[in-house]
Amino acid sequence: MIDIENAKKVYKEYASNYNIDIPRIRLKYEHILRVMENSGYIARELNLTEEEINLAMLIGIFHDIGRFEQVRLYDTFSDKDTGLNHAAYSVKVLFEDGLIEKFIDTHKYDEIIKKAVFYHNKKEIGEDVTDEKELLFCKIIRDADKLDIYKVINEEEMKDVFWYKEFSNLKMNPKLMEDFENLKLISYKDIANNADQIFAFYNYVLDFNYVASLKNIRQNKYLEKFTKRIEETFKDEEIIQNANKLLKICNEFIDKKIEDN
Repeated sequence: MIDIENAKKVYKEYASNYNIDIPRIRLKYEHILRVMENSGYIARELNLTEEEINLAMLIGIFHDIGRFEQVRLYDTFSDKDTGLNHAAYSVKVLFEDGLIEKFIDTHKYDEIIKKAVFYHNKKEIGEDVTDEKELLFCKIIRDADKLDIYKVINEEEMKDVFWYKEFSNLKMNPKLMEDFENLKLISYKDIANNADQIFAFYNYVLDFNYVASLKNIRQNKYLEKFTKRIEETFKDEEIIQNANKLLKICNEFIDKKIEDN
């Protein structure tokens, strides 16, 4: 039996080891709690059992648990620049370092948790995820995480949201636009600056698994709000034009998904 209230308590105790006054630490601390709630929401929308809802919420807590050490050591969320894959590191913190023992007293969900956490940030869910339950929870956490990313990028300071410090005199990688126009998931390896990272935030739309998540984005006008923030932050005309182009592609994609459902 998963005691989600105890899990919240354990999480808060673990996070207290880090300086919550550091903006990136605070951002990640609050992000994890919201992803936990998003996971529960999606699980309820899918009419899962109470135990499955609690498992989804628990994975929400676990998915970014390695981020705290990443920020402490490198002061960035960039896996590429630190050489630290935060999803894999989260699995390490949970299972190799034994943190999971404080959260749950059974090992029956270990494989589901490992795969859901490991694949939550990957371009695609791995082919080794063949079990129906494992796939279900991988999809839930991926949606729940991306939903909160849209909230974060519209409410937090842009300098804390983006990987790099520079927001001026930037050019966008044309390959990323080409991939986007073809409705492909972009590769983080092609992101070289904050202008390129704009593509990543819009690109998440193409990777949602559940229509309920897309409806949430539409209802909260996350994409429109983010486009306005880009216009205010970057100011470069080409970047602004590209952002509006991405907005149009995303809205057409969402409309079709909702219509087809």
